[in-house]
Amino acid sequence: MKRRTFMKGAAAAGVSVVALSPGAALAKTTSLRIATWVPPTHHMTANTLPKWISAISDASNGELKLNIDPAPIAGPPEQYNIVRDGAADIAYHVAAYTPGPFEIARGVEVPFLSPNAEVGSMAAYDWYDRNIGFDAEFKDVKVLTVFVHGPGVLHSKMPINTLEDFANVKVRVGGGGVKMAEALGAAPVAMPASQAYEALQKGVADAILGPWESIKGFRLYEHVNHHLEIPGGLYTTFFAVIMNRAKYDTLPDEQKQVLADLGGIEGARILGKGWDDADVAGKASAADGAVISTLSDEEMVRWKEKVAFVEDDWVALANERGQDGAALLADLKATVEKYAG
Repeated sequence: MKRRTFMKGAAAAGVSVVALSPGAALAKTTSLRIATWVPPTHHMTANTLPKWISAISDASNGELKLNIDPAPIAGPPEQYNIVRDGAADIAYHVAAYTPGPFEIARGVEVPFLSPNAEVGSMAAYDWYDRNIGFDAEFKDVKVLTVFVHGPGVLHSKMPINTLEDFANVKVRVGGGGVKMAEALGAAPVAMPASQAYEALQKGVADAILGPWESIKGFRLYEHVNHHLEIPGGLYTTFFAVIMNRAKYDTLPDEQKQVLADLGGIEGARILGKGWDDADVAGKASAADGAVISTLSDEEMVRWKEKVAFVEDDWVALANERGQDGAALLADLKATVEKYAG
């Protein structure tokens, strides 16, 4: 990487200067804090983010140092705000936890769309960047990349294989899953994934919608032993990896380029692959004797009919915001197919 002279100084860029060796050129290093809201044992803090961080460090010859905060400084819905306001340099924000501002981006959450997190993540970035552009809904921050988690699975204390089985079941859902759970006949309980363990423990919920990863990441195997896989996932979740815009503007051009190279579709691939690996580990952690089943073709037809409104509502919302919703949705599905192929 091109080195700049000491005379240009690190102070203006908010970075530190480190001597490599006596007489050697002085290299700038930039340290950035990444906020998180999951336990330290969760794959995001233990494996997935560290892999992304390592790739950035290698590409920058060690000049970009990203460090994950040792403890949360805010809850999941506040991640966008703490980055916007400069309390954290970088975070990953769940769009569904703050309904309203990011509704076009949340098109990637429609049912039965994403075969896995790697494909879904790359497709999400490509589709949104080409069609909308990140300054439209994320104008207060710098978006480095995006990702989605693996296909949403139904994990429960009791067997659920049909709509009749799901009727009136108290199910933990994310912010975007309330109407869908209601349409399927369940009783939704909306809360962040980090609260699912306690909800199951106390009987506030008897089932959760979540990727396989959550079984290990939040130790849910202690409370659920029935798992219903749904081809393409009943849903996924859109995460935006965001950076404080003022902090980003202070970076030297070569460091911005590293974040561009390891962000975008490549960053989506790395983070999505991390979630897929975590899904494999999560499935392996299911309780002894757990029953794992797949939604039958006959039931799939019924479930699709019940939640068809999700696509229709999103198309209508996109139209209201000046987009061609039907064309956007068609392009999204084609983009997923491209990366799946």
